[in-house]
Amino acid sequence: MFICIAMLAAGMLLAIAPRLLPGFADRYAEVMNPVILNTLGRLTGLLPFSLAELLILAAVPVLVFSFRKKVLRKVLAYILCTMFLLFQLNEGVYFSRTRFADAAGIRTGNYTDEELAQVCRYLADEVNAWAPLVTRDNAGLMKTDAGVSKRLRTSMQALGENWPCLSGYYPPPKPVFFSVALNHMNFTGIYSIFTVEANYNRDMAEYNMPFTMGHELSHVKGIMSEKEANFIGYLACINSGDPDLHYSGAVLGWIYCGNELHDRNYSLWREIALKICPEADRDMKANNAFWDRFDGPVAETAEQANDSYLKAGGIFEGVRSYDLVVDLITKYELGRQK
Repeated sequence: MFICIAMLAAGMLLAIAPRLLPGFADRYAEVMNPVILNTLGRLTGLLPFSLAELLILAAVPVLVFSFRKKVLRKVLAYILCTMFLLFQLNEGVYFSRTRFADAAGIRTGNYTDEELAQVCRYLADEVNAWAPLVTRDNAGLMKTDAGVSKRLRTSMQALGENWPCLSGYYPPPKPVFFSVALNHMNFTGIYSIFTVEANYNRDMAEYNMPFTMGHELSHVKGIMSEKEANFIGYLACINSGDPDLHYSGAVLGWIYCGNELHDRNYSLWREIALKICPEADRDMKANNAFWDRFDGPVAETAEQANDSYLKAGGIFEGVRSYDLVVDLITKYELGRQK
């Protein structure tokens, strides 16, 4: 039990340190994140499947029998202590670091309806320009290829030239084999802090995949804010130059910003929305129809659990933080268009 106690003590120290030592979380991320990524991250990255998914499946019989067998109860205790330590090592500390937007000098703030509409027009134009360039299936829906993961990782690394916290190694994003579970929870992806794996839903509309890969890979770099993870996914896609990546970022950017404009000024939104090309409109309608099939109590419970988890970690907006990416995209694009 000494090992178990030592892991608990180490985890507690990591949980307390950011509160007692100013700058500890930033320095920890700078030093330890590359170490963890180049050890555990590279090791699990060699596997062609999601180790996290396999471990979840293996945990079921352990949990069932652990209450009957003394040895299994000890194994369960060690597993829980290891999980607690890995949580603190790979995520807990990062909640206290300086936010990416602040470190990158990207300021958010108020903007007018017309300024938001200006960004939405730009995004709609990007959607329309890139929609004819992507590969499509017989139903006319966007398709990715086997190289999308590698190209997305390359684009993420390129962001590191401007923002050093995003530089360095990225493990390959992995599709979840039993994505039906993510479907029912309305999850497009999930980051495993215990195995340092960026996992994505392989069943969803494929225009979602590059953006989601970028989102989950930003978590690998210790970016815990969901709006910032969305923003980094957007940046990785929109700056890539690859049709499927660029299209993915443009569509998701339009959806987030367009939804905000819809709520703030419907007439401006409608003027722009009517100009979206048929190919992109088909993609988005197929995506909506897919998720509508899984609305229900499981999705609501998963959303509430995620909301509580984010708030407990200091992301006080909870699940609303996903939509707050609009502020970052709007300020970023307005700055670029000056």
